[in-house]
Amino acid sequence: MRAGALDGAFASRPATADRLALLPVLIVVGAVCFNAGLAIVNGNVAGLTQAPVVAAEIMFVALAHAMALANYRREMAPWYALLGLFAAFAVIRALSSQAIDVKYLRDVMIIPTFVVLGMTFDARRLGRVFVVIQIVTVVFLVLEAVNVDAYSNLFKIQDYYINTRGYTAADFWNKDSNLYVSATRPDGSFLSIVDLHRLSSIFLEPVSLGNYCMVVLTFLCACWGQLGRPTAWFLAITTALAMVGCDGRLAMASVLPMVLCCTFAPRMPRYSALVYIPGIVALGFVLVSFGHYEPGGDDFPGRIAHTVFLLRSYGVSEYLGLSDEFMSKAVDSGIAYLITTQSILVVIALWATIAMAGSEDRPDKTRIIHAVMIYVGFNMMVSFALLTIKTAALLWFCYGALQGRKTTPVLGSGKRRFPVRARPQGRLEPSTASIRLGDPAEA
Repeated sequence: MRAGALDGAFASRPATADRLALLPVLIVVGAVCFNAGLAIVNGNVAGLTQAPVVAAEIMFVALAHAMALANYRREMAPWYALLGLFAAFAVIRALSSQAIDVKYLRDVMIIPTFVVLGMTFDARRLGRVFVVIQIVTVVFLVLEAVNVDAYSNLFKIQDYYINTRGYTAADFWNKDSNLYVSATRPDGSFLSIVDLHRLSSIFLEPVSLGNYCMVVLTFLCACWGQLGRPTAWFLAITTALAMVGCDGRLAMASVLPMVLCCTFAPRMPRYSALVYIPGIVALGFVLVSFGHYEPGGDDFPGRIAHTVFLLRSYGVSEYLGLSDEFMSKAVDSGIAYLITTQSILVVIALWATIAMAGSEDRPDKTRIIHAVMIYVGFNMMVSFALLTIKTAALLWFCYGALQGRKTTPVLGSGKRRFPVRARPQGRLEPSTASIRLGDPAEA
C-alpha cells in the first residue's frame, strides 16, 4: 500500500498491520472452501464424521468474533445486540421444548458473525477477495465440466454427505452418478444450452453454487462503478457462465430485479429496502391465490405454493417459534423455517436490523442493503439454503465491509446525504488493463 493513500478513515499501515489485515480474508475464504477440503479428505485420506464439520464451523465463528472484538467499533453494536436476541430466544425455545438444538442458533448467528468480521476489513480490497474465490470456483467448474469422473473421484460428494450429514444411499435417486442428489433433475434442466449435469464446483451442490452466483451479483450491483473494468467484467462473465452451468433458476430470475433496484436505490428514500421482504412474501400469496399454484412441484410455482400453504397452516405457537409440528415441511421454505425456529418476532428484528442498522451515506452502502434484502427475500420463498456458511459467510462479510467504510463529512439535511466531494468513494480495484491482485488504488 502506498504511504499516504487514504479512503475515508482507512490509511496506510505498517507491514505488520497489513499482514493482520489478511486474517479476515483467510477466515471468510476458509468458511467458503472448508467443505470442499473436508470432502477431499473424506474421499481420499480418511472417512470423516460430522464432528470435523462442526469443529470447523465453530473455529471460523470463534476466529471471526475474536477479530471483531479486537477491532470493536460502535457500528457493531446492533449486530451484537441481534446476536444476543438470537441467544436469548434459543434459551426460551429450549426451555419450552425441553430440548436443546444448537443448530437453530448456529443457522442465524452466521449473519451477525460475518457482518462484524467484514467491518474489520478494508473494503477497497473486496474486489480481489471475490476474484480469488472466483478463480478457484472457475477452475473446479471447468474440471467438473470437462472431466466429471476426475471431479467426482476427487470430492466423492455422495460419500461426504452420507458420512457427515446423515444422508443414506437411498437419498440419492440417480444411481449412475456420484454427485450431489440435485446435480441431475428428473425433468431436465431449465436451460438446455449445454448437455451437462448441474455443476457444483467447490460448493458441492448446484443450489449452493447458484446462491454463490447471487452473492457475486449482489457485490457487483453494489460496487460496479468502483471496480476496474477487467475485474468487473471477469466477475460478471464467469458468474453468468456459472449460473448456466448450475442451472441456477433463482439466480437467473434475480438478475433483472436486483440490477434495476440497485440502479435506483441511491435515489430512493432511506429505509426503503424494508419493503422487499414483506413485498416478496405478499407477491407470493397473490401468485398462489390468482395463479392457482399448487405445492409439491420442484419448481418456482411449487416451492412458492409450499411456502404460502405452510404459512397459512401456522397457528400462534408456530408463529411464536414454540412448535416443531411443521419442522419437516419447513426445511423447504426459508421464511417458514426461520419463523419455526426463531419466531416471527425475531424474524422481524432480523429484517429490521439488516435494512436499518446500516448507514446509507454512500451509494455503495445503500446498494448493498437493497441487494442483500432482495437476495434474502427471494431465497426465503424457495429454500433455507441462504443459511449455509459456504455462501452466507461471503455475503455478510461483503455487507459488513461496505457498511464499515467511512465517509467524508456531509453538508445539508436532505433525505439522502452523500459526501459533497466530487469523488466520495475510492475504487475497490485499480482500473488497469488486466486483473491485478496488488495493493488497492489510491482514493
